[in-house]
Amino acid sequence: MAKRVPPLAAAAVAKIKPDPLRTVEFVDGDVPGLRLRVTPKGTRTWSLNIRASGVMRRFDVGVGLGLSEARAKAKVVRQRVADGADPTAEKREIRARAVSAKLGIGTFGAAVDAYFSVGNGTGLKTKAEQRQRIRSVFKDHLNRPSMEVSSSELQRAVDAHAAKVAAARAVGYINPVVKWAAKRGLVQGAFDLEKPLQGAPEQKVIDCVELAALWPTLTDPYGRCCRLMLLTGARREEACNATWGQFAIDKGVWTIPAEVRKDTRAQTKRRVKPKPAMQVPLSRQAIALLEEVKAAEISRRQLEGVSSEIAPDDRVFVGQKGGRLDNWDRWLKKNTKKSGVSRWSAHALRRTTATLAGDLGAPPHVVSVILGHANLGGQLVAGYNKSRYETEHAKVLQDVADRIDELNRSHIPVSGAA
Repeated sequence: MAKRVPPLAAAAVAKIKPDPLRTVEFVDGDVPGLRLRVTPKGTRTWSLNIRASGVMRRFDVGVGLGLSEARAKAKVVRQRVADGADPTAEKREIRARAVSAKLGIGTFGAAVDAYFSVGNGTGLKTKAEQRQRIRSVFKDHLNRPSMEVSSSELQRAVDAHAAKVAAARAVGYINPVVKWAAKRGLVQGAFDLEKPLQGAPEQKVIDCVELAALWPTLTDPYGRCCRLMLLTGARREEACNATWGQFAIDKGVWTIPAEVRKDTRAQTKRRVKPKPAMQVPLSRQAIALLEEVKAAEISRRQLEGVSSEIAPDDRVFVGQKGGRLDNWDRWLKKNTKKSGVSRWSAHALRRTTATLAGDLGAPPHVVSVILGHANLGGQLVAGYNKSRYETEHAKVLQDVADRIDELNRSHIPVSGAA
């Protein structure tokens, strides 16, 4: 019969000194399998030697523990092993995740990047904007191990974000990401984030006093793009992406290709015809603006020592280095301080053009033509009347441009303008 090992005593354990040549081990007779290892450097490691699934294994209990604490933890480990858990493997996985997180591997941010680089988000036209928005709203979780990020934590980040519109967009972007990641074992748990509550969007229309203050500040590339939007009623993306080949300045026409026009019609199971290209008549002021923009671009290229020849595929509105205008939020904040006109957006310009047209006597169907709407006067009427009212369209846009000139001549600074 095997001799029973006596229990260790706390006082005796405290007095143990390390052997300078080898690691020594002490067995506790109070908790079967509990052992203390003391290395030559004095490190004290507790472990539990028990059978798991019929195999004798050593499970970590802790380092630097007192006797009573080691016994208590050993009993917990024994029970967990009896319940089918593997504490050693779990600790190993936690350590691996922590190391990977420091290297950027296995983090939530890495999972997000994977979605846009090799996942379903690869072909999205707006993937750069989506990734930036996600990283802004969920920045506190990007460097954490992805398997430890929970839906509730992301939801709290959304709820606490100051910009509700930005947070709502981030929710729309992140839900497909985590769904894709969950199917590939990159995250765990169910994710279904809710958008934050928002008030009704402000349908801003720039009034005459504000427009008179705003117009003189629209002199840089962003501002000139805004001027074209006001003079034509075009959307921001249509103006930003406009190329010189779309303009027939000698004929006073801007042709917006079908593929860049926004289609807001409800999609049904029956395939609808895509919107056709749109021809926008150019007022005298719009033509003068385009000539001014072209002259400025030629001058910029000459100063940089590059070819000043304008190609049809070249964008009309570009930044100082010839790049796309893509930082509207920052520019709008600067313009608010400069002009004193607050809470306006690029879409407010389009809304203002439509309002000016109506105030100048344009009937609703002509205003709809300016805005590029497909059905004029309702679907039934549109089925019969195919006119796009080119003459009225041109006249109203010229009236709008003349009205803006009048307001500019009677400019009264808005309170708060720099």
